[in-house]
Amino acid sequence: MKSVRYVLMAAGIIAIALLGARVALAQSQSAQSYGPGGGQIAGQVLGFDMYDQLEPIEWASVTADTGQYHFVAYTGSGGWYSMYVPAGVYNVTVVEPGYQTYSQTVAVSDGSASTINFNLQQSHVPVPELPTGMASTIAIVAITAALGVMRLKKRKR
Repeated sequence: MKSVRYVLMAAGIIAIALLGARVALAQSQSAQSYGPGGGQIAGQVLGFDMYDQLEPIEWASVTADTGQYHFVAYTGSGGWYSMYVPAGVYNVTVVEPGYQTYSQTVAVSDGSASTINFNLQQSHVPVPELPTGMASTIAIVAITAALGVMRLKKRKR
């Protein structure tokens, strides 16, 4: 029973580390300098739940793309996002599993602040439990952790 606990603890630690890496990547992308000028794109992402009520969506991916520049932000508490971008015309897209993808075009000028809110409709496509690339990684880590626990038990005997 203890070996199961160790495997679950190891899987939890890995999941927290991956989540922290995703947040650090988002912060480092928004902190890069692309020269003087530019403006802010901000807003809120809401989605309809199974009762047709609008709820804030956390961790939705919001991208702003010109072809030359590509920025990514993730929604936080309350579904809010914000990013500072150089001046230009951007295609702002929000992606969240289980919801339809939406895009909107916005022109950003120096010192401007553009607000783009999204109300996402459900896509009615089942959301997988894990991203396909992550399932094999988590399985390998779990098996390695279980084997390590078994080896420790043998040494104690």
